[in-house]
Amino acid sequence: MTETSRYTSLTPSGFGSELGEVDLARLDEAMVKEAVDAFHEAGGLVVLRNQGHIDPARLRRFVTRFGTPEGNEKYDPAFLVSGFPDILRIGNAKENEKYTALFIQADPPPLLWHMDDSFRHPQPIGSCLFCVRTPPEGGETGFAGMTAAYEDLPDDVKARIDSIRTVHSYNHLNELLRKKNPHRPPLSEALRAQFPPIVRPLVARHPETGRKSLYLPLCHIESVEGMSPAEGSALLNDLQVHATGEDYTYMHRWRPGDLVVWDNRCTLHAPTPFDDTRYERLMYRLTFSGRQIAGF
Repeated sequence: MTETSRYTSLTPSGFGSELGEVDLARLDEAMVKEAVDAFHEAGGLVVLRNQGHIDPARLRRFVTRFGTPEGNEKYDPAFLVSGFPDILRIGNAKENEKYTALFIQADPPPLLWHMDDSFRHPQPIGSCLFCVRTPPEGGETGFAGMTAAYEDLPDDVKARIDSIRTVHSYNHLNELLRKKNPHRPPLSEALRAQFPPIVRPLVARHPETGRKSLYLPLCHIESVEGMSPAEGSALLNDLQVHATGEDYTYMHRWRPGDLVVWDNRCTLHAPTPFDDTRYERLMYRLTFSGRQIAGF
């Protein structure tokens, strides 16, 4: 990590910033602007610690500076923070033997690097996680910076991939997940009709910063236009190996009061498992919408 003023860079490439000496309970304009600027300058990831004293109202108000919070109509209302339908509780918290949060246990490595919902349009442009409780081991979240990864590619590789388009498919993702979980049902005809495959650029230009990045949620990509399955798979796998290398990735070890905001347009993320038979984990998640990537 390197430090510049109140920013601490989280990776050798400069992707990700931890912003120190911040109190979200105050939410003064200068502090909020600093956090948003750090978010964009560091390629779409900002970490704020020691915020355990803030309430859901201040958390939501802060997130509105990054985008418009989305609803959670598709989730059980019991999983939402009372009075805040856009704040989803995630984890294995229970009351009277019933889950009070959405619990999806992560698979062991290899990590499932992804951008949320790239198979739908409009796509959520970002999310945040706020840590309420966390286990002493496991349950980390990985982040990978696609802007820095793209900018470090050789010029001939950039020239080759800049105009390539890929097909993103919810059904492709679901079938991939079914290989690890055979009890997961096939996608219904209704969902397949609601989320048909869509075409997106492999290299996307960010609508706020103007910088190019790899648009590489590999688990969502069904095919590469103009390439055979073998050729397309080889290209995407090579790019992901590069983009998730140690120069561009940050593994966040959670502490209560941590708040992490990431840009879904230029950042991959991946969960890791924890022992849910021994430990409890509870997070608040807000997902937000806004300006879509260019080139779609």
